[in-house]
Amino acid sequence: MKKSQNIALKSSPKLFALGMLELYLRTLGANLVGLLSVFALNYFTPSYVLRLPNALFLNNDSKDFLLLVHLLVVGIIILVQAMILRPVSLALKNATASGREVRASETLKARVINLPFIIGGLNLILWLFLSSLTISYLFGSQAMEGRTFLFILFRSWMIGLISAHMSFFLAEEFARKKLIPLFFPSGGLASVKGTYRISIQRRIRILYLAGTIIPMVILAGTLAFSFWETGDISASAETPAKGVFFFTLSLCSIFIVIALRLNFLVAKSIANPVEAMVDVVGKVKSGDFTRRIPVESNDEIGMLGEAGNEMIAALADRELIRETFGKYITPEIRDHILSGNIPLDGERRLATLLFADLRGFTRFVEENRPEHVVRSMRDYFTLMEKAVRRNRGLVLQYVGDEIESVFGVPIAFEDHALMAVKAAIEMRAALEEWNKERFEHSEPLFQHGIGIHTGWVLAGNTGSRDHPCYGLVGDPVNVASRIQELTKTFQCDILISEATQRYLGGSYEMEELPPQMIRGRSGTIRVYRII
Repeated sequence: MKKSQNIALKSSPKLFALGMLELYLRTLGANLVGLLSVFALNYFTPSYVLRLPNALFLNNDSKDFLLLVHLLVVGIIILVQAMILRPVSLALKNATASGREVRASETLKARVINLPFIIGGLNLILWLFLSSLTISYLFGSQAMEGRTFLFILFRSWMIGLISAHMSFFLAEEFARKKLIPLFFPSGGLASVKGTYRISIQRRIRILYLAGTIIPMVILAGTLAFSFWETGDISASAETPAKGVFFFTLSLCSIFIVIALRLNFLVAKSIANPVEAMVDVVGKVKSGDFTRRIPVESNDEIGMLGEAGNEMIAALADRELIRETFGKYITPEIRDHILSGNIPLDGERRLATLLFADLRGFTRFVEENRPEHVVRSMRDYFTLMEKAVRRNRGLVLQYVGDEIESVFGVPIAFEDHALMAVKAAIEMRAALEEWNKERFEHSEPLFQHGIGIHTGWVLAGNTGSRDHPCYGLVGDPVNVASRIQELTKTFQCDILISEATQRYLGGSYEMEELPPQMIRGRSGTIRVYRII
């Protein structure tokens, strides 16, 4: 919407003037349709219904008078319309000159929304005025009979309704295409006060009235006047039958064209917003939350568009929170928390834990600038986390220069021990490659130790009620951390427990080391070095 608005505002003054001229031509066209319809119906009306001197029921003086009055009324319509559109035109010209968004008061916005009602009502009032003035003149100057006066007045009023309806829908289409996108780039039509609203149900009723009821009323009225007249004349049955046939044929032809045009306008006013809505919903479904539904009316469809845009904005906020949340914790935990699959009281799960810790990092911190230390830690953690994730592992937390990760929780899978060892070997390879880059840049090299242990843990939301934290509790967590510390004792980088070794089935080459005592546990444990 914003892009199309900027393109419109950068248009040349000539194109801008042509765009506004279109609205005047639409109004003029609606009135010409009404005038031509009256003349056509009068021409095809049987002569025994209207007893006037010629087929047009006018002499030369009358024709000159009618032409003058019609031109005068159409001129008045255009003049009043120009007065109504003047503030709108000024706002658009100012925006065009400055290249900025259209700035409009609430009153001006209300005028833009009410424009179809204003133009349609103006046409209806002036049509009624035109009909009454012209026909009253003819009645007084042409010695017109009373029933003929009523007949022509009745028909002109009916055609005036058609003309007003057409001008309404033509002005509405223009406003939807040209004005609404500029004055309401972000929607909000329903919140503007002092506006008129036409519901979809009423729109369909108006279409039915203009395309069906009015022509039927004209036909019924013409037949009623013909029966009124035939009571005073003697004629064969063939003459009135032919007259009624040709009149009915002309009436149907005229109103078929009018009805098709009105149907087209009404269908577009309903179908186009729905199609645009479906298109935006499809984009949002694919993950594009930048799209918004173009709101071009304040009816039910416009209100639905407003609600849809609010929903899209809420989804965008939720997705932003979700993505941001996923940067502080892993996506697996995030998705399980958001879906409600993590029990608040925790659950016992068999899992494999992996602890990795940098060697000599305290000295590195003391000897280097803080920004260099932070950058190095970030690069190291990124490489290690990628290795863990590639093997379906989950990084639980970073504590100083230590990484705590788990395999088999919260998403369970059988070969979690095998995948943990595979991740550790990839972490070893990644560190070696990174150290090669650091050596080329004369930067200190890093070493780390990795400890792996398998056992039953309690997994769930820990922490306080207001600030829960997903974590693991149980003896295997402590054992895995202590095994990582044993890598210093044996001067190696990967150690696994006997519990983990049982799940490997000879998949990796390893060396059994002497049993060791660890803090916080009685007895010794057997550990293995991954070669």
